[in-house]
Amino acid sequence: MHKTKFFRLTLAAAATLAATPVFAHPSLVTAKPAANAIVAPTNKIDLVFDEKIMPANTRMQLMMTSMPGMTGHAPMKMPISLMMGKDGKSVMLMMKKPLTTGGYELRWMASGDDKEVVSGKYAFKVK
Repeated sequence: MHKTKFFRLTLAAAATLAATPVFAHPSLVTAKPAANAIVAPTNKIDLVFDEKIMPANTRMQLMMTSMPGMTGHAPMKMPISLMMGKDGKSVMLMMKKPLTTGGYELRWMASGDDKEVVSGKYAFKVK
């Protein structure tokens, strides 16, 4: 094969691959309270993802993992409500009452445009 023709074919293949859409999965970029933070009692958690997430595939679960005077107690699921942000990238978790002193773990599941669900979790403490 002639070098010029080979170069053109290689260039055409590279251009085709570059034009193919690549689907990324949403990642949690900021959280308040942040991972491993120690915070005052709060009744909301703010999360921001790096891309729009699909509300139908978004799930959040807040677990109380430790509490003073309750060593070895099984984690307790905390009641929460969710509100999606207008930007499609943010979620606010709200509790009726401020969280009490203890350790918490936030577990999340979300999907972007490709509808593939990804998940993550992080812990924080309330003083």
